[in-house]
Amino acid sequence: MGTILFSALTLALAVFALTRRRLLWGVIGVGVHSLALAGLYLFLAAPDVALTQAAVGFGLVTFIYLLAVRRTGKLTVAAVETPCLIYQENERVAGLEWEILSRFGRQLHRDVEVVWASRAEVPALLQAGEVDIGAGAVFPREGEALLLSRPILPTRIVTGRWGPGPVGAVAGDRGQDFLPPGGTLYEDHAALAHALRRGEVEGAVVDLLHVRQWVLSGEIRPRETTDVEEAAFRLAVAPTEADVLRALDAFLTELEETGELAQLVERYVG
Repeated sequence: MGTILFSALTLALAVFALTRRRLLWGVIGVGVHSLALAGLYLFLAAPDVALTQAAVGFGLVTFIYLLAVRRTGKLTVAAVETPCLIYQENERVAGLEWEILSRFGRQLHRDVEVVWASRAEVPALLQAGEVDIGAGAVFPREGEALLLSRPILPTRIVTGRWGPGPVGAVAGDRGQDFLPPGGTLYEDHAALAHALRRGEVEGAVVDLLHVRQWVLSGEIRPRETTDVEEAAFRLAVAPTEADVLRALDAFLTELEETGELAQLVERYVG
């Protein structure tokens, strides 16, 4: 029975280690997998192999991996693609928040790695420690306990109206909290814009930056907008990374005091 349990455990831990987006959690998974494998060898009456596996597989190899991860020094960002803030431009990442994060990474001597995600995925990734920072249109919803940086860019949540029909919002976005009964949720802002063009919905609860982008691109122009809530674009930080939050706030304060933040806002937002 013990052999079966340890076999199942080693398989589960292997899957866990291989599916982690963050290297540190993958290394932890590999280390615990080595311990479970040592337990399996013990149940198979091979104590010498079990001892070697525990000493080398868990002790030495895990230590080497941890040193490698520390030297790699990645800053992992879960990003919701958002016009002007953080977006893909051909093969590179661009935008106001990307400019801030890349400079912040250089200050910390850490490479910035972007993981593209939907708005609904970001809180779970932060809470699980899969990523260090959440970027894009990340406004906290009711009940979301996110660590937030100081404001980067003020905005508003508005209800844009194209007609008297139903209203849509992005799943996980702050606009979902203000969606009227019978409203429709969409995976991202691109899907919401597509629904507006097709006439599936005739209103949207969304931040003003997305409405501005839709108008400037000539996609869709609301007949009227109604203010719902004052807001600000901020960066979200994983609960385990309080030191990163303090360093990020200090960095943003420095950018603001030197006038560089205003220059970046002018460059990307206008």
